[in-house]
Amino acid sequence: MGKLVMGYWDCPYCGTQEIPGNVETCPSCGRGRGDVKFYMKNHAEQSTRDENDRSDIEYVSEEEAQKVNRNPDWYCSFCHTLNHDDAKFCTNCGASREDSEKNYFDVQKEKEAKEAAQKAAQPQQRSASPGKSRLPLLLIIAAVIMGLFVFMNGNKTQSDLQITGLNWQRSIEIEQYLQFSESDWTLPEGAEVTSRKQEIHHYDTVLDHYETVQVQRSREVLDHYDTSYTYRDMGNGHFEEVEHSTPVYRTEYYMDTEQQPVYVQVPRFQTKYYYTIWRWKAVREETASGNAHDAAWPELNLASDEREGTRREAYRFTVENTKNKEQATYRIAESYWDQLNVNDAVFITAKRTGAAPFLSDKDGNKITDLVREQ
Repeated sequence: MGKLVMGYWDCPYCGTQEIPGNVETCPSCGRGRGDVKFYMKNHAEQSTRDENDRSDIEYVSEEEAQKVNRNPDWYCSFCHTLNHDDAKFCTNCGASREDSEKNYFDVQKEKEAKEAAQKAAQPQQRSASPGKSRLPLLLIIAAVIMGLFVFMNGNKTQSDLQITGLNWQRSIEIEQYLQFSESDWTLPEGAEVTSRKQEIHHYDTVLDHYETVQVQRSREVLDHYDTSYTYRDMGNGHFEEVEHSTPVYRTEYYMDTEQQPVYVQVPRFQTKYYYTIWRWKAVREETASGNAHDAAWPELNLASDEREGTRREAYRFTVENTKNKEQATYRIAESYWDQLNVNDAVFITAKRTGAAPFLSDKDGNKITDLVREQ
């Protein structure tokens, strides 16, 4: 058992404070201990003391400690007085202990449960108060976020736009049939072999042997114990000092030996082919462009070893904001481009989040997709 520490209590009737725990009646008003909670001077409940931080602890002498009954006081159900465990009758009203069922800790648990219930009920009472009801903060935040989301994802239609220029461009890739000299581990179809060689294709990692090496290892070893103390309310005006020993470890390093594998890189040979092969390759591009509705493909003059490759086309129009004079250029499908003319007023709609714009009517109804160019 740990050392005993003197506890104190405050009179719930006259307010007198720091009455020693072994005093059963208030020295000011003479009333017995009622619904009180014991405490220690200069010590916060459930806090911990170190080995050398106990000079202000008010210990009970060993002689007095031997006289203290270590069981909690019992609580008189009739006059609500706390009585020592060895008292068979209440010191205040004389009621028999057999007629009372609660002790100090039972009463404390009931008080804690009641306080917790009152605390839990407080927010509900405030929200139910007439004239003080309001939309919960979470709903307000959700509404703001939803409104911002709708705004950011909403469409914005630009008006005051006038076409200032049209442009088209068409190009055809020209491919030539050329011979290439190449090498590979396999022969492609149509290749003509010029030579074969045994060359390193890759390396295999192969175990060669094991070697003994010195390695540093670590382990945690017990260094000492840290001692700390807490104080348990005994429910009878005293507290018991409880000793706690916590092991403290330190890292110890030492040398050891182990077998480590040693690997070597072994080359693997394979036949490599050197060959020539004929392929079509893009060598140039023929382009035509203009600013009117006369788009045409460029005329081609192909040599005997040439052919037409990929065709590309782009149709653009430039608009100017008549208010701030800002300009922008867009690509559009040919079928819609053919319907546009310089000085036409157009409407372009895009989402505020930066999604792709589109040609629209004045109400923002989509006509066709656009690609804005830098």
